[in-house]
Amino acid sequence: MSKITVLPPQVANKIAAGEVVERPASVVKELVENAVDAGATDIQIHLEQAGKERIQVIDNGCGMDAQDAELAFERHATSKIRTAADLDEIRTMGFRGEALPSIASVARVELKTRTPDSPVGTLLRLENGKVVFRSEVVMNPGTIITVKQLFYNTPARRNFLRSDNAEMNQILKVVKRFFLAHPEIRFLVSHNGETLFDLPTANLDDRITQVFGKKFYEGLVFVKERLNDIELEGYVSRPDHTRGNTENQFIFLNQRTIINRNLAHAVFQAFGNLIERGRYPQFVLFLTIPPQLVDVNVHPTKMEVRFANERVIYHLFLSAVRRAVQQEDVVPAFELQSDDPQKKEIRRHFLTLRSGGFARRRPISSAQPLPANQPQLSLTFKEESSDKPEDSSPEIPLSASAASTDQPALWQVHNRYILSQVKSGLVIIDQHVAHERVLFEKVLAYLDKNQAVPSQQLLFPQTLELALEDYLVYTEIKEWLYKVGFTINELSGRTLLIEAIPADVKIGYEGKVLLEMIDHYREHEGSKMPPHERIAAAYACKNAVKSGDKLSLDAMTALVDQLFACKEPFFCPHGRPVIVNLNLEELDRKFKRIK
Repeated sequence: MSKITVLPPQVANKIAAGEVVERPASVVKELVENAVDAGATDIQIHLEQAGKERIQVIDNGCGMDAQDAELAFERHATSKIRTAADLDEIRTMGFRGEALPSIASVARVELKTRTPDSPVGTLLRLENGKVVFRSEVVMNPGTIITVKQLFYNTPARRNFLRSDNAEMNQILKVVKRFFLAHPEIRFLVSHNGETLFDLPTANLDDRITQVFGKKFYEGLVFVKERLNDIELEGYVSRPDHTRGNTENQFIFLNQRTIINRNLAHAVFQAFGNLIERGRYPQFVLFLTIPPQLVDVNVHPTKMEVRFANERVIYHLFLSAVRRAVQQEDVVPAFELQSDDPQKKEIRRHFLTLRSGGFARRRPISSAQPLPANQPQLSLTFKEESSDKPEDSSPEIPLSASAASTDQPALWQVHNRYILSQVKSGLVIIDQHVAHERVLFEKVLAYLDKNQAVPSQQLLFPQTLELALEDYLVYTEIKEWLYKVGFTINELSGRTLLIEAIPADVKIGYEGKVLLEMIDHYREHEGSKMPPHERIAAAYACKNAVKSGDKLSLDAMTALVDQLFACKEPFFCPHGRPVIVNLNLEELDRKFKRIK
């Protein structure tokens, strides 16, 4: 008996759907792409339970007649290409003919559609990819497609969906790309009956402001560069308007959203060392290129593309962003004309700070002591007795009194690591994760007792306008934010008024720290930590001293003292090691003293 059989169409369709329909956001993407390709100037997106129960997309595009409406649900049926040669000239969002049949195979679908020259429209209802009801319907020209109970017939896949907030964040990422790519289209988005966005048609500048707010727009620099038939245009953020993640990085190829790490890296490289470690530029960039110079048919989701010469495109991004920042005088070049040898040496020093054609306005000092509101405790650890049983925990550094009197007990290396001699060799402490552990346990101690962390009142309260996805996270964690020391009033829209901040937060950084905590909480959504520990971890990570901060001996001493007062001093809240031991035997072996 043959072991190989041809899968039934229903099974094959459900397997194929997995490549196109991963989650509700995938459905939204495919349906909105169809609406854009239909020439719509008004698109509405209505969601229930983050799209798990209902996704409805309404457009005023060209619509379909009755015959095309049914054909649209056949696999590989499309109006957008006819021959293989058309793949070299693709100018539409969709072209594979897979989206609608894939969606219909894993959800209950209703389609209403009408062309402008038809007196009535067509109504179709589908289950398991098959039409179960058809009729005529009275409606305006355009298309209304409703997707209900996504993955109702594949419960295992439905169980893999995340929380409503997490799925909504994915949907918001998708719709924001359409907002930016097509400011000429009016978009309305609602969730559970509440309007989230109602964006009138606009130019790109106004659309960016509509989506991200005025402060975001004011922190951007205009980019424009042309190379033969290839053009790059858009905006990048100034070095002082970066974020701790890469979410607000958008690249559009012929108005199609793409994900390309190489091009994102080119933008990052263009800033050189103007951006502090762990920060990333924000950008909205549009690349216009002849279709024959790019292959968009390399991935089912059409998010990845292949360029005929990606090196040329990379250098176009690099040079365009670099020139834009220079021309905007964001980073004025440093020039020092003098015959004085000492001044020439200073000039050489400044020039070594240049990266990719940029120079810092002045040498940036990283000398920032441990925050003054951290208790400056003396180091009191005792040398352990020789008869104590050995264990696998790193040794605690000797106290200052036990150390040699003619040299300090602690040293800082590259403004990143703290070194100390112990009986068995050398201990190396990562100053950032050490302080992270200290702050984490400090905050947890308050939260476990249901007490508020000490805060400081702001003399001048600060306003902060949040993007929608940030606001959704804020509403989820605002009670915990209050407990860790923030006092925040909600103004109209998504604008917050920050009136008080935790004692560990530096004045002037309240908005930045709050955004970073929101980012951190979102990025660790899948972790096993309970919410209050995730908040404590976010607080600790974003307020700890940074790698690169210069610490005084007193500050290092206080940090080490606080670290070893922790319940778990050897690992940060995310599991990274805080301390590394180098024992004498290993050092002797490295220097060939022993074999």
